Amino acid sequence: MPRTTGPVSVDYPEDGWLRGYFNSNESDKVNGEASSVYWQKNIDFLRLRDAGLHALNCEPGQVILDLGCADGATMTYCGLQGATVYGQDLDSEMVRKANSLLQRYNIHGEARCGDAANLSFADSHFDGVISSDFFEHISDEGKVEVLKEVYRVLKPGKKLIIKTPNLSYLKLSLRFKQLRGMMRFENPRRYVIPHTPGTADPQHIGLNSRWQLTRSLLEAGFLNYRFFYAPLRRFGVSPLIEILSTEIPVVRDLLCEELFCVAFKPIVLSHFPD
Repeated sequence: MPRTTGPVSVDYPEDGWLRGYFNSNESDKVNGEASSVYWQKNIDFLRLRDAGLHALNCEPGQVILDLGCADGATMTYCGLQGATVYGQDLDSEMVRKANSLLQRYNIHGEARCGDAANLSFADSHFDGVISSDFFEHISDEGKVEVLKEVYRVLKPGKKLIIKTPNLSYLKLSLRFKQLRGMMRFENPRRYVIPHTPGTADPQHIGLNSRWQLTRSLLEAGFLNYRFFYAPLRRFGVSPLIEILSTEIPVVRDLLCEELFCVAFKPIVLSHFPD
């Protein structure tokens, strides 16, 4: 867990995921080896969530789509900023929970059950789309299909925000942990990238580097985009690490924990496609 943490709870708090609580038992080893279980509020994780929300900058009067909305956490954050929010997810139970959250916090909008590659919304409907911790769950081919649907439902000139784990950082981190393990006379194969195929929870089938995600964006028609960088603070605040992870080209693409991208639907091509 990052050092930037908040309160600890023995029992899982109400709306724990929404509030940023994580299980202390999470491990980067093949067989989790933590000896105790408690729940800790991860302030650094919430900082990274906020980075995507700041880029979206949703305001009252806007209509926002949360892509792969899960239980509605990102929808709730956007709705509490005053936006009308919609979401779509394949898991009907998650959709039920998302709608329950919207109702509890008196937020206008709706979560719908369905495939993100076939969005149930009209063309040019949204002022913004956000995808937070979703793209790592779909293949590269699936990403292009989803991005084409996002392109369709966005208004011309409006933006898509993507937040997803950075595969380059995860690979670098894994090599470091394996080397450290070897120095401790441990088997380096005990260390893995969590949630990847071959682990106990193999959900992350589509982890990407910046350059892989760029290819998907271009193929889907997003011609203007930019990546931005949240400083690496997993081990505390360090001026050197902040500069390396945000300002130094190439190096920052290795040291940023999350890929953050703003992609814009074209204006001219939207109005004059041929």
